[in-house]
Amino acid sequence: MKSVKQIKDYTCKAPCKNCPYRKDAKLQLWSIEEYKDLLKSENDYMGKHYACHKKNGHTCVGWLINQDERNLPSIVLRLSLTMNSVTREYLDNLKFDIPRYKTIREMAVANYPQLKHFN
Repeated sequence: MKSVKQIKDYTCKAPCKNCPYRKDAKLQLWSIEEYKDLLKSENDYMGKHYACHKKNGHTCVGWLINQDERNLPSIVLRLSLTMNSVTREYLDNLKFDIPRYKTIREMAVANYPQLKHFN
C-alpha cells in the first residue's frame, strides 16, 4: 500500500489482466498476507488506498470499481480522489467487462479457502 500522496495516477480505465478482482486471474499470485490485509482494511473506518500490484503508481482499478460500487467507504480513497481532482466522469467510465469478485471476502476465499473465517 502506498500513501495517498504517492498515488497520483488515475488514468487507467480497466483492471490489469491479472488483477486479483478478476475471476480469470491466476489464483494465489499474491501472498495470503495481502488478502489478510485487505480483509482487515474492511473493518478500518478510515480504510486504505490500494495501488496496482504492478507498483506502477496507478490505483488498483479493480479495487477502485469495488469501492465505487460500495459508495466509496474508504475515507483515505476519498481524500486521494479529492486531492487528485478525480471526477465522477472518470469513475463512471471505468470498465470491468469480465467476471469478477463482488466482495473482498469472496476474492480472498477464492485464493485462500482457509480465510473463510478470518476476521
